[in-house]
This record gives sequence, C-alpha cells and structure tokens, in this order.
Amino acid sequence: MHSLTLAGTPRRGRRALRLSAALLAVLALAGTAALTGPATSAQAKEVSGAITDVTVSPTNPRQGQQLTTEIAWQVPNGTLEGDTFTLTLSDHLKNLPTGFALRDPATDQVVAEATVQRTEPFVVTFTMTAYAEDHLNTKGSAFVRSDFESSTTPSGQPTPFTSTTNDGATFTTVVTPTGTLRGSDVVTKFGTYTGADQGRVTAEDFLVWSVNTPVGPFDSASVSDSVPAGQAWTFDCDTAAFTEIRTKADGTLAAPVVVTPLTFDCTPAGYTATWGAEAGTAQYRTSVAVSLPAATGTATAPQTFTNVATGSTVRAGVTQDGQVSASKTQASAGGQGSGDVPVSAVTITKDDASGNAADTAETAVRLGVDGTASLAYQVTNTGADALAGVTVSDAVVANGTVTGLSCDFSPLGGPATGVTWAGPFAVGDSFDCTAALAGVQAGDVDHHDVGTVTARGIESGQAVTASNDWFARVPAAVGTPTTPSASPTTPAAVAVPAAGPTTPVATTPRGTTTGLAFTGAELAGPVGLAALLTLLGAALVIGTRRRAARAVTAAGTDRTNSDA
Repeated sequence: MHSLTLAGTPRRGRRALRLSAALLAVLALAGTAALTGPATSAQAKEVSGAITDVTVSPTNPRQGQQLTTEIAWQVPNGTLEGDTFTLTLSDHLKNLPTGFALRDPATDQVVAEATVQRTEPFVVTFTMTAYAEDHLNTKGSAFVRSDFESSTTPSGQPTPFTSTTNDGATFTTVVTPTGTLRGSDVVTKFGTYTGADQGRVTAEDFLVWSVNTPVGPFDSASVSDSVPAGQAWTFDCDTAAFTEIRTKADGTLAAPVVVTPLTFDCTPAGYTATWGAEAGTAQYRTSVAVSLPAATGTATAPQTFTNVATGSTVRAGVTQDGQVSASKTQASAGGQGSGDVPVSAVTITKDDASGNAADTAETAVRLGVDGTASLAYQVTNTGADALAGVTVSDAVVANGTVTGLSCDFSPLGGPATGVTWAGPFAVGDSFDCTAALAGVQAGDVDHHDVGTVTARGIESGQAVTASNDWFARVPAAVGTPTTPSASPTTPAAVAVPAAGPTTPVATTPRGTTTGLAFTGAELAGPVGLAALLTLLGAALVIGTRRRAARAVTAAGTDRTNSDA
C-alpha cells in the first residue's frame, strides 16, 4: 500500500517524478504529440478529387459517445506508388487513432497506408502503394472512430462537423448531441490517454483516470476509485498527481495548481484520497495512471475501459455521497480498397458499304460483274485496359485484292490516316477504317479476306489481337439455251420375222404421217423447225417399212415358184 499524510512527503523515484510531471502536462494542455506520416518520394504527387464523400454518424450521439467519420474515395487510373490525398477532419473530434492500412479484402494486399495527425488540424493522409499501378478503377472506403469534444458541442445544439479535402472540397454533417453533463456540484470523473496508441502498443501507464471533488465550499471531501470486475488494468500508485482547479470570475477555469491531500492510500486495486476544507469556488482532483498486463495490439478490435468512483463532501455537518462512472474506448480506424485487374481485349468488325457482315462463306456477298466493293472496319477496345501500339491489316486469302486500307484515329487524338497508332486507345473507344476490294473473278472460288488488329495492354503488358473474315463472290455468267442437233436420230432397226407363214404387214399409204407421242413438255426449238423434223422422221420410218414389206413379198413369190 502507498500511503500519504501531511506529516511527511513520500519518497518518489525518478519514474514517479517523471510521470507526475507528464500527467500534469497532459491534463493541463489536454493534448498529445502529433503523429506524422512517412515522407513520400520526389516523384509523388497529390491526387485531386480522390475523396468523393464524407459523413459523420450518429448525428444524435450521447455525450461521451464516439463518432465515426466515414470516407469514400477513388483515385484515377495512372495513380502511382507514393501519390497521396488528404482529409482534414472536424476540429470537434478528439482522441483520434494513429494510422491504419487499407487492404483489398479479396487478396489482403495493402492498397494504401493512412496516417493521422492527432493535434489540430486533424489531417488524415492516404499514401497509395503500387497496387494502383497494377489495377484500374482503384477505389474504396475508410473510417475513423473517435471521441468528440463536449465543450464545443453542447447537448441540444446542432453543430456542423466539416471535413476538407486537399483540393478544397468540403463535406458537412450536422451533429446534435444528447444527454446532460454532470455539474461541478457533484463528484465527476474522466479518462485521458497518455499515448497516441491508447494501449495498443504500450501497456504501462497508458491511461490516466481523474476524479474531481464537488466545487466548494465544503468542510472536507474524499474520493475513492477501484478496478471494476472484469477489467484487467491496475493502478500505478507512484504516478498519482494532485491539483486544485479554481473557477475565475468570468466563469472560466484557471490553470491547475499542485496541492497535497490530507491522506492518500493506494494499492494496484484502488485508492482513497481525503481533502480538508475548501473555502472558495474550487475543487480538488486526483489523477492516477493505470497499466495493462499487456498491450492490446494494433490488429485487435477496440477495447473499452470502464471505471466507477465514489466521493463525498461534508458541508455544515451534512455528508453528501455520490458515485460516478466513466469509460474510454480505444479509437479505431480502418478501410479497404479494390481495383480491376487490367485484362486487355480488342475486337474488329468488317462489312461493306451496304452493311453486309458476310463473315462466313454461307453469307457471302454477291458482287456485280466488276468484282468490286467498298469495305468498312470498326475497331473497339473491349477490355479493361488502355491499349498501345495499335496496328490494323488485311490479308486476302483468295480471289481479289484489297487496297487503300486506312484508319481515322483523329477522334481519339491520333492521326487521321494510316494503319498504326501509338495510342493510348482508351477502354470503350472505337475508330473506323476503310479499304477497296477489286479484281474478284466469276467462278467457283469465293473471295475471302481477313481484317486483323493487334495491340498491347498498357497496364497489363498483354499482347492482344482480333480478326474478322469477309466473303464475296461474282456469279458465273448465264449462257444462252443449247440448240438441238439438225441431224435426225437414226431410228432403231426393225426386226425381220422368222421364216414361216407370212403375216401381211400393214403399210401406210403414201402421203400420210404418223405423229410422235405427246409428252407434255415444251419444245425447245422454234415450232416450224420441230414440225419439219417430225415429218422427216416419219418419212424415214415409212420408207423403211415399205422396203421391208417388198422384201417379204419377193421372198414369198420365190418360195412359191420353187415349190412348183
């Protein structure tokens, strides 16, 4: 136990003297050392327009509750490692965190590092890593969760919390706190962090609990403080500091003055301090630092430290007791970021002046007999990466020639003619090309040519290419109808009957014709010529039959004569 009485001054080592002086400075100035970020390279630049939105919540907090400042951001493509953007937070905030990393939740890569300046102005500096050089559309969110200053944000009064970006843009949220602060006529209590890390890195003497007596006059006063159940911190008795705080005539508080209590009994589990009479409008304060068994760590969730103190005063023989609680939650911050992996891609489409795609042999365009056509091409960056080294070409596979290929890159900032362009060919942009087709010959072989574009992704470094086929044909000329031969077809030989009884052969009287069987088909030649050919054929048939009949008759006569 550490005990202090008016009869003697306790012996304190160097550590106690150093801590007491430090505690007084912290309590008097209510501030901490600034934490600044690392210097950036000479090539780094400040990014404008990166912060797109800032909000503060809740908008109706209780006095003593923490506020969260939420930040939305996006950097332009081409942002480099070391480039920065900043946000100056509202000066109504206090007890800010130190710094944090913004990570890609899918890969755990660090997208940006953020540092926080914890003295006014409260500036958050975001420094980009090389992540932005390897991704497109890099964006994300961040948050800073901290206390706010009750003295500048009274309950029931709407107070604007304004944040300002490095390029001068402002974002304002109106906050109206609720709740009533304890008056000075009762015992009060508060906590103050001694370091920017708030116990995450340094466990020893990381927090100071202070307990105030009510404002005098009073005959005597006492305060007691102890470690609540469930809390792991302990009191460091040799860090105790005692002050008197007087209220000036204008209502403001005078600077604390070091005083000595009547008694001070302290152990790691708690303490009690007693005070003598106070004649004026002043109050006594006891402040003692506490330590954790181990630092909470930088990657853990914020912890809340609570405490309950009691106090009593005696006025004109009447004792008045009171109890007060207080809590401190570690400030926290975090964020995330993400970007698109720059996949490169390009397409080329091709048609003629009439819009015929004709990219298969089945859809080949029928050209006129001159075998010519005007060709049109469109090239589009369909990937997620700007392209460089763009080249367009056309190769004829069969039948014909393609000449005069030229592209107009001028709408995109390139040349108005040519087939090559250095770029950059932005994502989603397109350009047009034209060429002339000639010399396509009629026949069975179709014209076939292939338009091709090649390029390289600027971010990805990937080589990309695309092609589009085009087919056309000139139909074979339609010939005149084939004329039938003027030479009659020799009729088939007529069979001669075998020897035996002769059957008379019917003969066609001279001058009559036999008609050909009607097939129902149209005659190919002129009607007169067809009739003439028919008559000639009939005459030949009749003549042949008559010769055959005479031969049969003659044979019969000879046989009769022979029998006789």
